[in-house]
Amino acid sequence: MSDPIGRAVGAARGLLHRQRARRPWLDHLVHAGGHYNRVQGDLLASGVTYYVFLALFPVVFLLASVAGFVLSGHPALLDRLTTAVRDAVPGQTGRDLAGQVTSAIDSRGVVGVIGLVGFLFVGLGAMDKLRVGMDIVWRGRPDPPDFLADRLRDLVALLGFGGAGVLSIALTTTATSASSRLLVLAGLDEVPGVFLVTGAVAVALALAGDTLVFLWLLKGVPGNPFGLRSLVPGAVFGAVGFEALKLVGAWYLSLIASNVTAQALGGIVGLIVWINVVARFGFYTASWTATVPAIERARTPPVERAPVSPPPEPDPPGRPAPSPLRLALGLLGAGALAGVAVTRWVPAALGRRGRGRDAAPGAGPRGSSR
Repeated sequence: MSDPIGRAVGAARGLLHRQRARRPWLDHLVHAGGHYNRVQGDLLASGVTYYVFLALFPVVFLLASVAGFVLSGHPALLDRLTTAVRDAVPGQTGRDLAGQVTSAIDSRGVVGVIGLVGFLFVGLGAMDKLRVGMDIVWRGRPDPPDFLADRLRDLVALLGFGGAGVLSIALTTTATSASSRLLVLAGLDEVPGVFLVTGAVAVALALAGDTLVFLWLLKGVPGNPFGLRSLVPGAVFGAVGFEALKLVGAWYLSLIASNVTAQALGGIVGLIVWINVVARFGFYTASWTATVPAIERARTPPVERAPVSPPPEPDPPGRPAPSPLRLALGLLGAGALAGVAVTRWVPAALGRRGRGRDAAPGAGPRGSSR
């Protein structure tokens, strides 16, 4: 009697093979998963997660510096902020926090420089790990290291990611608010079901922004031989999957919101897990896109070629095929022999025939008498 676990595994494999044969999209997902495992996608994502998590702290410093510059130009807004802090935290603690806010705003320049330098240092490290991982996904190995060239490429990739992210956020927020204002001006904001329209616009714009980010991830970070048109399906696949991941993440956070342990550790741990999931999905998207040519070649039927006629059989040994020169000389010699024969034998034959006709019996000399 065979093992029931083995029978279940065999049945599951058989079902998967049948479904892959019937559904090309499932076959592509499984094929991409195999490629992801072969290039150690989880290990590549772990390195990116570490550097991205560290890069968040200098980003917070940068945001604090920007907020300090904004608040320094608006004294009324600064007074409202410090008053709100003192009201929220009563006593000496609230007054100390309000003083720290004021001191942080006063040192906004130093905080900004520290944040910028830290962000560039850690951000370039994250881009280096991401670039090396993408090169492994696309070509199976990274390029030979070159410190200056690699740092320049990482800086361009980092700036490109920042530009794509800012463009995505600006596109989503600006277009969504503009559509809401247009509905209000047109008097359609109270129409039943109008929220579906605004929601569809927001989702479409979010997908468009995510597509730009993933397109830069697939083309701007690694050096692959494919053009943008070939990478658009992979970018759309990544955008749709990223939006699905955001929905699942929001649902998961809502489930653990009432857990005391999750509330105590959920901030840092949940952020690390989220970064790691996004990094893994990014490498899986690259694997999905990199396996598109192989999948298309496997699905393309072989081209039927016309049957090739067998080569002519060689001449038997000892009878080589006559060359053109030898054939020409042979014909010339035969023609010369025929010419000699005609010039010598034909006149002689004609002379003998005439003499025989003159010597016929009963014929005598003309004019003789007896």
